[in-house]
Amino acid sequence: MILYLSLTHNCQLRCNYCYAGEKHHKSMSRETILKGIDFTLKTPMQKLEFGFFGGEPLMEWELFQFATYEIETKTKEKNIELVKTFTTNGVLLDKEKVKWLREHGFYVVVSIDGNEAMHNTHRRYASGEGTFEAVKKGLLELQKVYKDGQYAVISVVTPENINHLPKSVKYLHQELGIKDIHLALNYFANWGDETQLYTNIYHQVADYTIEQYRQNNQLNLDIIDDKIKTEIESSCKSCSFGELKLAIAPSGNIYPCERLIGNDTGELSMGNVYSGFDSSQRAKLIKERGNTNEECKTCPLKERCTNSCGCTNYTLTNSINTTHGTICFFQKLFIEVADKVGSTLYEERNQMFMEKFYGVVNMKR
Repeated sequence: MILYLSLTHNCQLRCNYCYAGEKHHKSMSRETILKGIDFTLKTPMQKLEFGFFGGEPLMEWELFQFATYEIETKTKEKNIELVKTFTTNGVLLDKEKVKWLREHGFYVVVSIDGNEAMHNTHRRYASGEGTFEAVKKGLLELQKVYKDGQYAVISVVTPENINHLPKSVKYLHQELGIKDIHLALNYFANWGDETQLYTNIYHQVADYTIEQYRQNNQLNLDIIDDKIKTEIESSCKSCSFGELKLAIAPSGNIYPCERLIGNDTGELSMGNVYSGFDSSQRAKLIKERGNTNEECKTCPLKERCTNSCGCTNYTLTNSINTTHGTICFFQKLFIEVADKVGSTLYEERNQMFMEKFYGVVNMKR
């Protein structure tokens, strides 16, 4: 089971691609936190992934700590394995907070959109000033305590900043020493018809990745690693929309994904922590989720594609089970570049690659 708490609608940033809705000072009450935790733990489980989303969760630091203490206590009482994670814009990360987060075992994801040029394209304060230096400062503070594998960064790729992507991956990896990089494509942007440009850019990222393996430099890029795994395992993780994930808004409304909270209008809400599940709505979402596009049914890559992501589909097509051409193009492109990386390094019997994906140690050519 996965539980996300959206502690606040507030944020210092005004990223113009943000899907989290209007920014205002409405935060979750302690009563709602307790209701949300108790409501979730009524479901029998052995493991719970618990995280915070927003808004910016660190703007509600005391609530953040309160919720953490409560979930730690109650999962321990029920002998439930607890994994803690949260995503932050990084601006408020300081020595005190980083120390507390590490002591409580949080896996931290920092939003930084690459180098300064790429990052400041979108991630700005309400005043319009870029946030790159502030985020970099917070990230460097995190790295004093957090080791590789205990944190990651996420970079949103858009039509406006994609030209900076190859240099940004290199910057994050070499200049900031980051080993785990998530490249989150903004599917909701107007991508137009510059498909060859986008193809060339992602192939540059693939070429850089290959070279890092050859130099025995660790680099984990989700869009490449995840697609390589789908080739090896012949399947892609399906979206558990409405079933295994609960995202709770400051109001207590329950959503099937944290990306759908937005302005908390109640659209696609599955109930409220005070009144319980709307069973018919939840059952409807679970029944309808997936993919109904006819062209997808015969696609040879369908098992390696994330075309069944309910929140992405809904935002693009207003239907949780109908995908969009933008998803199709980029999913095919990600598979293409991942297969380029995978086939090249497999043929070379690259030691780091073989050990990472096949568990083969001391491979001899």
